[in-house]
Amino acid sequence: MDFPPSHPLWMWFYFGVFGTADLILFALVVWNWMRFNALADGNRRSAARWNVLGYAFLFIAGWFACGIGGPLGNMLSSDPSARWMAAAVKAATLSMLFTVPGWVCLLIGQRKMFKDLPPEE
Repeated sequence: MDFPPSHPLWMWFYFGVFGTADLILFALVVWNWMRFNALADGNRRSAARWNVLGYAFLFIAGWFACGIGGPLGNMLSSDPSARWMAAAVKAATLSMLFTVPGWVCLLIGQRKMFKDLPPEE
């Protein structure tokens, strides 16, 4: 594989290692969710569905955030001519756009989990 000279080697290693770890961890979260979803009912199942949707939105937001420093935006590049501000701004905008529904879905999921708790005395 030929890495562009405009990007430091540590950047490829960093994004490669952590991007792979993110994919594996997200797959494990979804796998555990599928196991729980098969056993749960009522508010627990609904809460689990809202939570996994929120996690998916946050995963997508994080993935778009990579486009700020790495390709397409290349803001971490040591070569100023490789930087593309318009792409970095679009990546940042999409990252924030997916973050908000992610947190909203997690909040809805938590509220549904509270409905399943026994009342306080």
